[in-house]
Amino acid sequence: MWPALIVSILLGALGQILMKIAMKQAGPIPIDGPLLDLFSYFLHAGLSLPLFAAAVSYGISFLLWLAVLSVADLSLARPIMSAGYLLTLAYGIFAGEGVNATRIIGTLLIVVGIAFIVKSGLGRVSG
Repeated sequence: MWPALIVSILLGALGQILMKIAMKQAGPIPIDGPLLDLFSYFLHAGLSLPLFAAAVSYGISFLLWLAVLSVADLSLARPIMSAGYLLTLAYGIFAGEGVNATRIIGTLLIVVGIAFIVKSGLGRVSG
């Protein structure tokens, strides 16, 4: 269970990062423009390599998540999925997204909560 959960977390976070990269490349969504511009925008964004890779990443993550759910308590596994926040925080720092101390502390508090949840589940789940 743990290897599938870890890989699912990594691929889920990677999917988020790839979506961010794709949308950064595509630019702002032309919400106020003609409908044809909106369609063209999403067609262009949807055919980009980063967005395709994000979909593949999410697809594999989803299948692994199903495997995890077949053997683990949801109340254990789902909170652990938030460990992916560390990866997206690291991306934010690397990409210069203006990550401040408050954001870092908040993410670290989530990680402390994850540690408590993991400790409560050790030995209860095989895999």
